Amino acid sequence: MNKVPLPRAFEPDFYRQQYQGLARLTDQEALEHYQIHGILKGDVASPGAERCHLLAFAHAEGSILEIGPFHAPSVVGENVRYMDVLTTEELTEAVKHAGHDTSNVPQIHYVAPKGGFDMVDRKFSAVFSGHCIEHQPDFVRHFQGVSSVLEDDGRYYIACPDKRYCFDHFAPPTAVSDVLAAYYANRKTHQPRSHIVQRLHRAHNDADRHWSGDHGPQRYETYKDVKADVFHELPGEDAYHDTHAWQFTPTSFFQIMSFLYQIGLTDFAVERVYHTRFGTQEFTAVLRKGRHIIERDEAFIEAISIEDSISLLKKDNSHAEAQIAKLANAQSHAEAQIVKLMNEQSRAEAEIAKLRNDLTAVFSSRSWAVTRPLRKLADYLGVSRT
Repeated sequence: MNKVPLPRAFEPDFYRQQYQGLARLTDQEALEHYQIHGILKGDVASPGAERCHLLAFAHAEGSILEIGPFHAPSVVGENVRYMDVLTTEELTEAVKHAGHDTSNVPQIHYVAPKGGFDMVDRKFSAVFSGHCIEHQPDFVRHFQGVSSVLEDDGRYYIACPDKRYCFDHFAPPTAVSDVLAAYYANRKTHQPRSHIVQRLHRAHNDADRHWSGDHGPQRYETYKDVKADVFHELPGEDAYHDTHAWQFTPTSFFQIMSFLYQIGLTDFAVERVYHTRFGTQEFTAVLRKGRHIIERDEAFIEAISIEDSISLLKKDNSHAEAQIAKLANAQSHAEAQIVKLMNEQSRAEAEIAKLRNDLTAVFSSRSWAVTRPLRKLADYLGVSRT
């Protein structure tokens, strides 16, 4: 089955169409504008950055497994199956307890109370999860499990919270060493660190406020007794207690997944990572099962920092100055050539004037026999004989 082509991480025509002031930019200029300004502002540079558009591509894949649909599945249809840690009945109660409408709670086909994919009895063309991967105690084995239920060349479509714009704002970003340590320990439940991070660093969950730079206080700043509140009834490791284990940005996710693929801990190549849109909390990504060579500029666009942009401008200025100097040298050379030609012309005109004077003197001589050949030359040159 031929895979549906995905939009690139940066689509210059799409980007220019979204923002009027960019209409005259070349593709390269538009890319540099996005890297320096657009990513930081949350500008949209590809349709894949929006979950609804990305899911349209997932729908075209054929059979789909959605992990953790909660009260509002992202994909629906006859070709969709659902997986959760709770049964349909348990999920309905959880949704009701959370104060949400239960009318859209789907039928859960695969129940995995302890994680894992052993109960899934078939292969799918695609898998989708929204705000799921950050909850996995063992990040690596989660992807290995998803791969086990995907057909060869299948895709894993992901929506993941960007730590900068949700309650994870102050939490330390996940490092690849954290991921590898959890894999080495074969974690089934969350380590105490995950719960402590939430108790210490949790912020508000209003995306608009985060985008405006208002992050509020960290949770520990509201405690009367920080030490007591952080350790009070801290969940142990004997049972699963849901929390965020991992905190990502689009850049860190791309780097970590690329590293895991490179060292062979996952067979998912990073096909796309799209940056977080303004006013939202999530970025989107697509992983592809199997060995694939995917061009970096199609998969992900790195932001250019202020320092790098200044260096780029200096480099451009240096190039421009070199070009100006080159043109100035060419102009000087041309002017020197013009002066040289004008001098040669002056000398030639002086020689001609001298010859005319000499001929005139000869014509004034009465020795016609001597001057006969010269008269013919004078006629040829148009010199007056009077």
